[in-house]
Amino acid sequence: MTVTKLLQLTKGSFSAERSGVVLRTALTSVATRVVTTLASLLTVPLVLHHVGSERYGIWMAAIALSTLFALADCGVTKSLVAEVAKAHGACDRERVRVLIASAFAATVAFALPFLAITLIVVSQIDWAWAFNLSDRRLEHEAALVVAIICITFAVTYPVTVIREARLGLMQGPEVNLWDLLGVFLGFGGLVLAVASGAGLVAIAALWACGPAIARAVAAIIFLAGRGRDLLPSWRNVDIGVSRALVGGGAAFLVYALTQALALQSDQVLIARFFGAEKVADYAVVQRLFLQPQVLVTLGLAAQWPAYGEALGRGDFVWIGRHLRHSIVLYAAFAALACGVLGVLCDPILQIWVGDIAVPPLLVGSMVALGITAAVANVLAFFLMSVGLSRLLLIAQGVLTVVTLPLELVLIPRIGTPGAAIAATFGYLLAYVLPCLFLRDRLLSQLQIRGPSGLAR
Repeated sequence: MTVTKLLQLTKGSFSAERSGVVLRTALTSVATRVVTTLASLLTVPLVLHHVGSERYGIWMAAIALSTLFALADCGVTKSLVAEVAKAHGACDRERVRVLIASAFAATVAFALPFLAITLIVVSQIDWAWAFNLSDRRLEHEAALVVAIICITFAVTYPVTVIREARLGLMQGPEVNLWDLLGVFLGFGGLVLAVASGAGLVAIAALWACGPAIARAVAAIIFLAGRGRDLLPSWRNVDIGVSRALVGGGAAFLVYALTQALALQSDQVLIARFFGAEKVADYAVVQRLFLQPQVLVTLGLAAQWPAYGEALGRGDFVWIGRHLRHSIVLYAAFAALACGVLGVLCDPILQIWVGDIAVPPLLVGSMVALGITAAVANVLAFFLMSVGLSRLLLIAQGVLTVVTLPLELVLIPRIGTPGAAIAATFGYLLAYVLPCLFLRDRLLSQLQIRGPSGLAR
């Protein structure tokens, strides 16, 4: 057997194995999301009827706002996934060890000052003004809810290093099962808080801490068992690798920041223009139409390490074929799912939360947003996975420049549908239309550049 033939067979074997891992990860992600969706859907009427519309609106606006403050690791953990996947594809365990230790050191260095800054910032903001609250007595609750959610994000980042590394090691199914446990813990804590008559602050704390506890326990068990040789150690920290991870993570940081400004600022703006109570109605409808998009994102996350591993092996044929199939599959799924939700929106909401006024324009704009967002997310995840960071940041810049000004113009004039319409136009101009003309060029550029990774 010739060497060329042997390499072809080996590449084919890895391609089949990679596709199998992607499928298993996607299936466990979907199973986890089914439970998460049920918990999320049950959470809305439980909390909404327990604390009232305005407090529920505070919680939703705080979750949206916390994204801006929850970037404590500067994108290091997301950068880690692709790099560990490349090292794993090259069977370089020592490289994986250095990457994990260096990422852990970087996240700790960022998380500690972030905690101090968060506490200072939260204490200085006038939350009654920011969320347009009807009662000044709610200001303290709003500040505590924002602080709790942000701090939980920050303290979880060091153990998130282990979670993201395991994704890069193609252990997505196991990671998803631990995430499922976190959902049970968070929802169980929320139900307990509601049943005991606790207030919004306790509900937010128990909801946020459940997933954090599950993630910490998962990291401890992994490092005590099959990942014992990957336990972060200061002797394995490479400052050059830490800097490179921060540099690579800068793209993810800018991506998350622009995503928050362009798309997750909607509830904050609605609260500012119309009050926190109006956020509750919008958030309920958004939560319903978000479910198909969450499933799309979970499937794409399962592909992330596979793209990295394929890039490490130079399997560009698989990359191009998988990208084309993903665009068609997820766009079709989003169109079907959002279309069904659009038709059945009123009866679903009636059963779910009771009487709620939903403008037809909001329903239609949510359907359009769901379809365009699916295609945009396929492309965004692809660009992140293969390291085309510059193109990703250009697209995100266009998304922000288009969406945020449109929100500021449309929301005061046409109400809550303005947020969904603005985001739809942003996705179209930033991702969908460029995809129609530049997809083949992107693949050619990737092949010319060849496999790449962090400097050793």
